[in-house]
Amino acid sequence: MPFFSKHLVGIIFVCLMTIMLCTATIQSVMTKFTTNKRVLTSYNTLQKMSKVKCVERCNKEKQTNGCTLAGYNRVTKSCYLSVDNPQEVLDTADETFGVFFYEPGQSGIFCIISFQSCFK
Repeated sequence: MPFFSKHLVGIIFVCLMTIMLCTATIQSVMTKFTTNKRVLTSYNTLQKMSKVKCVERCNKEKQTNGCTLAGYNRVTKSCYLSVDNPQEVLDTADETFGVFFYEPGQSGIFCIISFQSCFK
């Protein structure tokens, strides 16, 4: 039993350190997904991508290319990275389209509100 306890403590320690590092590197951001919206322009279109990966990619490029929002097509799984102003998004009747908006988060937690889940 002591062998198991030592490894369990080590695993818990590594997990906690990983969470702390991720929290430190991810800006305090919440992402809100709004349907029936399209981006006005995009500087990169990524195919066959999940919503989570789309948000992660935009958040990563936010620091270098200035990605301000990401459009997403749920049917084609296309991600549209954009530097548009959130007020410039276009309304659409097509519910397969949506846009991710960045909003200030709390406690360094990166949330995708539409999925009702958080990643630390």
